[in-house]
Amino acid sequence: MLMQLTSSNGHAGCLSRCDQRFLKVQKACPGNFEICAPCTSFYAERSRKSLWYQEEMETMRLSSFYRNVSTLPKSEAELAAAASRAAQVCGAQFAAIQLSVPGQPELLAVGTFEPDLVPETAEAALKEFLRTQISLLDPSPKAGDLRTFPVGERNFPFWRLRAPRSITIIPISIQSWLNGRGAEAKIKQEAGWLALGGDHEQDVRQGILGLALAQRFSELGEIAQLESIIAQRGQFLSIASHDLKTPLTAIYGILQLQERVLRQKKDEPEGEQIARQQSFLKMVIRQVERLNELIDGLLNVSRIQNGRFVVEPSEVDVASILKESSSQRMNIIAAEAGVSLKLESPPILTAWVDPVRFEELVTNLIMNGIRFSPEGGSVWVKLAESSGAFRLSVRDQGPAVPLEDRERIFHPFERAQRTARMGGMGLGLFISKQIAQLHGGNVMLVESIPGKGNVFEAYFPIKTVTSLSA
Repeated sequence: MLMQLTSSNGHAGCLSRCDQRFLKVQKACPGNFEICAPCTSFYAERSRKSLWYQEEMETMRLSSFYRNVSTLPKSEAELAAAASRAAQVCGAQFAAIQLSVPGQPELLAVGTFEPDLVPETAEAALKEFLRTQISLLDPSPKAGDLRTFPVGERNFPFWRLRAPRSITIIPISIQSWLNGRGAEAKIKQEAGWLALGGDHEQDVRQGILGLALAQRFSELGEIAQLESIIAQRGQFLSIASHDLKTPLTAIYGILQLQERVLRQKKDEPEGEQIARQQSFLKMVIRQVERLNELIDGLLNVSRIQNGRFVVEPSEVDVASILKESSSQRMNIIAAEAGVSLKLESPPILTAWVDPVRFEELVTNLIMNGIRFSPEGGSVWVKLAESSGAFRLSVRDQGPAVPLEDRERIFHPFERAQRTARMGGMGLGLFISKQIAQLHGGNVMLVESIPGKGNVFEAYFPIKTVTSLSA
């Protein structure tokens, strides 16, 4: 006997059977039968409305995500909040997001669809599990690739409810500007991943929503990079206007003083006049040299960013270049700053380097040491050969470099949060690192201890036989 069900569309006859079939009420449905045309139309319309409602809800959740995640997360707490929203948008049990955007701290955070689904004590285990699994996948996925792998309760012993059955990984990639160049030098690089975990197999709609979220993080990463470039340009204008104006002001003042002295002391002995004029001229020359160095630094940064910064190695005596640089200008500058310059070098050290660029690196590193060392302090410069390479180390007695600045100081126009007694545009370490890297070496901060100072070291292979450009 058939169960009597009330018609939701008013259709009589076979409606009870159709409703029973639709609702899968097996006891009242003996045998197979066809659903009539009116019922078929009714249930199709109800399915369309259900699908429309689902799409509307997904659109609303996605719009809410876009409104609330409008900038690239800069802390783990912000990223965890974004991950929770991502889980809600996709209907996943959890979402994990890892971001490694250039110029931003690397972050990994987990968010869940429901609060406290993952105990705080288990978050570290989940993150480590995801890192391990993702490291086993294709190391260079294409943008838009979805990779799903099955999991089970054994992978999630800490899970409070039903454990996820699958995890879908969606890569996040961004368009980067190579060395700060224009649009013609944009390259695509990995910037992290989005992981979605659920207690059912990943469906197409969840994948599409996941791709939309990954695209959102890609856009935010590119925006963050552009903001960083704009901030650098603003910083450059501020620093350049100040540092270029300082020597010009000094030159103007010296020339005014010289003109006044010549007017007021016409009867002064010729010998004293000449001595005073020579002193003034030396001061003018020093300021002109400083202007020249600042302009050279700006030109070098421009060349690096446009791929026209070239090194032309040849076989030279680097010990001789170091001694000449130190004995001529560096000793004078150190004496004027009240700093003692101490040099330790072998008599001869032959290597395959660009002599002009190497002298530039020597000047930059020594000037950096003088700039931050206190008056009465010392700067030690050491050149030594070791295992087919040579190292130039410069030790100063300045304040230690904060941990958060130890990578940033090698970027253009960046200076550490420590006091320098002499001005600078924040280009020396950046240019020096580029010079060393083009020779197959590097420049690093190898030691920074409060109260003891810092050691910057340049490493060069002794043999490099190719001309290279940035």
